[in-house]
Amino acid sequence: MKIALRNAVLLMALLLLLALIPRLVSEFNLNLIISMAIYSLFVLSYNILFGNAGLLSFGHAAYFGMGAYTTIILFKKLKFGILAGLFAGAGTGALLGLVFGIFVVRLGGTYFALLTLAFNQLVYAAAEKFRFLTGGEDGVAAMRPKLALPGLAPIDMFSSVNWYYLVMVVVLAGGAFCWYFTRTPLGRLNECLRENEDRARFIGYNVYASKLAIYVISAFFAGLAGALAGAFQEFVTVTFINLDKAAEVLIMTFIGGARYFWGPILGACFLTWVNDLISSWTKHWPLIQGALFVLLVMYAPNGLSGLVMSLRDRLLAKAAAGPRPAV
Repeated sequence: MKIALRNAVLLMALLLLLALIPRLVSEFNLNLIISMAIYSLFVLSYNILFGNAGLLSFGHAAYFGMGAYTTIILFKKLKFGILAGLFAGAGTGALLGLVFGIFVVRLGGTYFALLTLAFNQLVYAAAEKFRFLTGGEDGVAAMRPKLALPGLAPIDMFSSVNWYYLVMVVVLAGGAFCWYFTRTPLGRLNECLRENEDRARFIGYNVYASKLAIYVISAFFAGLAGALAGAFQEFVTVTFINLDKAAEVLIMTFIGGARYFWGPILGACFLTWVNDLISSWTKHWPLIQGALFVLLVMYAPNGLSGLVMSLRDRLLAKAAAGPRPAV
C-alpha cells in the first residue's frame, strides 16, 4: 500500500512538472524537450523488440521514416487534420511492419538483424527513387495544421507551447501503453521468447504469430514517433530512414540500458541533450558520440539506468548498515 501511494505521488509530481515546463524554460529548450519526448517514444518502441524480445533490429528507422513521410504527405496533399495525420502515420508504420514482419520474424539472431537491415535499405532506396512523392534527397515539407476538437475553436499548432502539450499527451499515452504491454500475457510471452523460444513452442504457444504481433506493435509506435518528428520539423527527408537513424535508436537504447523500462527513455533524453550540446562546440561531434558509446559499452554494459540502480543499491546498503561504531 505504501509503495502504491508513493508511486502515485511521484506520478502526480511528474505530471505537474511536465505541465509547468513551458513556463520554466526558454522556447529553445522547450523544443529540445519536445525532441527528447519524441525520441523517448521511438526507443520505447524499439525496446519492445530489443530489450523484451531480445531481437536486434537494424531496420527500425524504416517505420519511423514511413510514419514521418505519411504524415507530411497527407498534410500537404490531402489537407489531413493533425490527429488524423499522426495516427495515419502510425498505422502506415504498423502496416509496413506487418508486411516485413511476415518474413523477418521467421528468423532470429544474426539472420533477423541482417534481414531488417536489408528491408530498411529497401525503404531508403524507394524514398530516394520516388521523387514525385517523397522529394528524394530534397525531402517534402508541409505546415502543421490546426488542431480541431469538437466544441472548441481550432487550436494553432504553430505555437511551441501548444505543440508541446499535444506531443506530451500522445507520448505519455503511448508510453503508458508500452508499460502496460509488458504486464500483459503477450508481453510476458515476449520475455519468455527472449529467454527460451523452444520451450515456449514446446508448451504450445504459437511463436510465429506472437512474434509477428509484437513486431507490428513495435512498428506502430515507431511510426507514431516518426509522425510526431515529421510534424515537429514540418519536413521529412531520407535522413529519417538511413542507417544513421537506425543506429541512433540502437545507441540510445544501449546508453540508457534495455534492462529497465525507463532506461531507454533516459538514453534518449541524455543523447539528445549531449548531441545538441557538443554539436554547438564542434562539427566533429559524431566522433565524441561514438567514443561515449564505446566507453559505456565497455564500462557500463547495463547503461545509465544500470549505473543509477547500482548507486541506489549502494546508498540503501549504506543506510541499512547504519553509522560505524566509535572506536
